[in-house]
Amino acid sequence: MNTDSIISALTLTRSSYNNSDVKEITETFVANIFSKVLNDIQENELIKDNKLIPESNAEKWLKELINLEYANLIVKRSMQPLVQEIIKAFPPQR
Repeated sequence: MNTDSIISALTLTRSSYNNSDVKEITETFVANIFSKVLNDIQENELIKDNKLIPESNAEKWLKELINLEYANLIVKRSMQPLVQEIIKAFPPQR
């Protein structure tokens, strides 16, 4: 998703509000927050101490990618009420 679509979604008029991709942008926003939480949990010292073999950069990158995909699925399936509340909090500009 490029910045042009984000900027256009944030500066909506009432007539184009229903036809925009605000929902998609909001889902991406919530998924990024959720994946950040998952990544931070894995960086916790309690979890790091239980590893016999140190984690490589490739393994860390793969886990972050899996967390992002998992967060995207969770948002689309279970977090729609949160997405709708965020959309309601930012009404279209008049």
